[in-house]
Amino acid sequence: MTGIASAPASSGNLGPGFDTLALALDLRCRVEAEPAAVTAIVDADGVPRPVEGGEIVARAVAAVGPPMTLRIDSAIPRGRGLGSSAAVAAATAAASLGAQGLGVDRDRVFHVVADLEGHGDNAAAAVYGGLQAACTASSRRLELHPELLPIVAIPDFELRTGDARAALPDAVALTMAARTIARVVFLVEGLRTGDRDALTHARGDELHEEPRSALSPLTTRLVRAALDAGAVHAAWSGAGPSALAFVTEERLDAVEGALGTVLGSVGEVRRLAVDHDGLVS
Repeated sequence: MTGIASAPASSGNLGPGFDTLALALDLRCRVEAEPAAVTAIVDADGVPRPVEGGEIVARAVAAVGPPMTLRIDSAIPRGRGLGSSAAVAAATAAASLGAQGLGVDRDRVFHVVADLEGHGDNAAAAVYGGLQAACTASSRRLELHPELLPIVAIPDFELRTGDARAALPDAVALTMAARTIARVVFLVEGLRTGDRDALTHARGDELHEEPRSALSPLTTRLVRAALDAGAVHAAWSGAGPSALAFVTEERLDAVEGALGTVLGSVGEVRRLAVDHDGLVS
């Protein structure tokens, strides 16, 4: 029996919502799974490559059952802060359940992916779609004002999540924590209502964006360029190096042009719709 599933890309954090907020985006990872003696990925030439136990697809398969042969077709660029690991883990787990003739329980898949990732934001977006607030144990869909349109600048180099995590401090000052909480409150309300003033107060992040700024100065420049061109909010996408901006229709062209100018020939700017479906199997 063959199980088939797909899951969307996602932009995590959205600024101050570190490891708790994510938006699903309309790029997909599709996985086919069939029972096998050992877990392997079939490459473009049709040759199975056994995967190491530490690889996220191997861990996703092991979390839901026996070994699988996997065929993976992903439009999500890896290492760019667009939730590629959460998407492939969600699609792999769901396809593996399907290959066993089992029903795909979204909540089960969410918990598997959140446990694998160590945080729930991208997992929730990949599984449930839309704008999500999450912890490792639960998630909630949040409202996104329909006039706020996402646009993403994607550099053509990778930034390893492990390196981005290593740049973060082990502890933060209480005053910084309070400022971050305030920004998150204004961000969630601004995204819900489209209130530009609220989103102005949500800008900037001291918790993860500032400590990571030396890893990708380009990302910081992209965020600044988007805001200067009229975006109502802009932030690192996940751990970077991509940047995401929320834009109203009348500023789309201006923000797209500004991001393109900063990127030059080292990436692309994409208008990506919000994915409302999440995991499909």
